[in-house]
Amino acid sequence: MAATRRAAGSNRGVSGSLTSPSKMGFAITLEISLLPIPIKLCLCNTCRRLSGTCGTSYAGTVQLSDLQSLNLATYKASDGIEHRFCSTCGAQALIQASKSGSWHVATGLWNRTEGITTFEGCESVTDTLDGGASFWLDSTDDAPLEKASSRPKNDGREQRLRASCDCGGVKFYLTRPNSDSFKARSPFSDLIVPFHTGASSENPQNDPWWLRDGNTKYMAGTCMCTSCRVASGFEIQTWAFVPKSNIIQEDGSEMDYGMGTLRRYVSKEDVWREFCGVCGATVFWHCGWRPSIVDVSIGLLDPAEGARVEAWLEWWTDRVSFEELAVNRSLVRRLEEGLRRWGKAKEILDS
Repeated sequence: MAATRRAAGSNRGVSGSLTSPSKMGFAITLEISLLPIPIKLCLCNTCRRLSGTCGTSYAGTVQLSDLQSLNLATYKASDGIEHRFCSTCGAQALIQASKSGSWHVATGLWNRTEGITTFEGCESVTDTLDGGASFWLDSTDDAPLEKASSRPKNDGREQRLRASCDCGGVKFYLTRPNSDSFKARSPFSDLIVPFHTGASSENPQNDPWWLRDGNTKYMAGTCMCTSCRVASGFEIQTWAFVPKSNIIQEDGSEMDYGMGTLRRYVSKEDVWREFCGVCGATVFWHCGWRPSIVDVSIGLLDPAEGARVEAWLEWWTDRVSFEELAVNRSLVRRLEEGLRRWGKAKEILDS
């Protein structure tokens, strides 16, 4: 007996327009006797730079010949593995499972994973240098974690932080917080004032919540909202909140949303997402009501000390943004509990 589950992109079907909803949908047939499917979050350098997230996971098997009607772009990653992503919104959709034509499906596109998949930790943890998201998700990687567990050795003197997608078509730098960073204006993030509570997120005093650790770092956080999930293809998105004035191009000029191979997707009115048109990496999220603050995909950042980028970022550990919208309740609980434990441990270490 088989169960059929539907995978969906930012909406359903296909559209070639960058200004209309991306429509990508297909059915997956799963054998009930094989459920739940064990999955791991891959934290390797390629997966982080290809997605922009903290890690990727795939499950189920489909035949590419059954998906010819979908508007999927092809990309061969730096590790030689082929991928397919939505050419309209950038959602990672498929990863090659075999030369025979079978492909695995990105788990963030599934409309349900609770009870269908079971999370078994992280893999390729040593690529992160500092453990990455594994400290929040209780890694089960067999590789030794001594190096990943070490505290970052960085004096913070670097004034620019490089960012790049897997293909290198999108490259830019972050600069350290400066006087211009305070000129940005923004209501409070859902991390700080949860939207679902109905509380006002207005910030009339313009508290620079995006600056942390004595205004020397940027705030970073996790998100499991529906939009981030289906636009990236994965359940957990990691963002850094950076003033637009602190993002520059390779030549030092002001950041431009048309730079390199960036393509734009309008997820709803006054909300924009940029992704790489060549490899599909999620790059930016920004909106009309806070144009001077940009959400930057942390998976693209390339620090010497590790994937959590702690010499530049301070992570918000009290909440996963829009956790109430997560389709995998056990995963979001695991992430929230892990973040809180890690945050408390850091407080003790730093005291």
